[in-house]
Amino acid sequence: MHAGLVLSAVLVLTVVGCARDRWPEPPAVDQAQYQQEYSEWRDEQQQTAAYAIGILGVWPLEDGDTAFGADGSLPIVLPARVAQSRVGVFRRSGEKVTVIPAPGAALRTSGGKPVKGPTELDQEVALGSVHFEIVDMGEGRRFVSAVDKNHPSLEHLPMVETYPLDPRWRVAARFEAFESAKPVRVPDVRGGYMDFVAPGRLVFRVQDQELRLTALGIPAGDQFFVMFKDPTNESTTYGGYRILTPAVAADGEWTVLDFNMARNPPCGYSPYTTCPLPPPENRLATAIEAGEKRFPSARGFSQQ
Repeated sequence: MHAGLVLSAVLVLTVVGCARDRWPEPPAVDQAQYQQEYSEWRDEQQQTAAYAIGILGVWPLEDGDTAFGADGSLPIVLPARVAQSRVGVFRRSGEKVTVIPAPGAALRTSGGKPVKGPTELDQEVALGSVHFEIVDMGEGRRFVSAVDKNHPSLEHLPMVETYPLDPRWRVAARFEAFESAKPVRVPDVRGGYMDFVAPGRLVFRVQDQELRLTALGIPAGDQFFVMFKDPTNESTTYGGYRILTPAVAADGEWTVLDFNMARNPPCGYSPYTTCPLPPPENRLATAIEAGEKRFPSARGFSQQ
């Protein structure tokens, strides 16, 4: 081959290789709008913390009767400050759950009407500031959750803490679709499993390292659902994992992973939640020193 042609071929390959090594910057943002979005994100996390801190408990419901009240011998024990000795029973028959109040129990529907007899739980019921709802975890698992809207801990609730906002942690990510969407089964904090669908992976670079995260799909949603772990879980961030919800992209197209808005799941604030846990491949070796930190004094679900 002529020397000139060889040199031209080398140059072409070099240029192509360099082009492949380049990583696009994420689209520029209006700083005022971005600060507003970031402030709203922090407010949303504060609300999530307040909700989770107010959870008194979450209990499995088997077929038959499950009694609840302040009596310590009952399957569901509520604080004496909010409940009488025996408030009533939750009666499960297959997928149907009915609440049966004890005499004198001041249970009310979400619309404020007194619950005077057996009432199917297709909505929340309340006992003063405590709200009960049925949680369907799939595979026949049903739980009842109780949230105290006036929980004493809410009076002096700490503010969520975050790393300083840093534009370097807002990165471009390429979506690589699987040949066909994959079913993904992950464990949950209640000892069971949840099923998701993963349409593909997000490929991105942090500190000159090319990394990948499996993206889960949200039905009819315009965002991916990404749970990830990283070494900061051992020190400054919640020990379980954090969440990102980047905009959906088509195969080979680009989206943005903004780790400044990596957030704690509800189980980062309370052990009484129903959170899924991340797929094992979403454990990053690189420390992500951005986003939400471990909540002060929170007693969340422990998962290392």
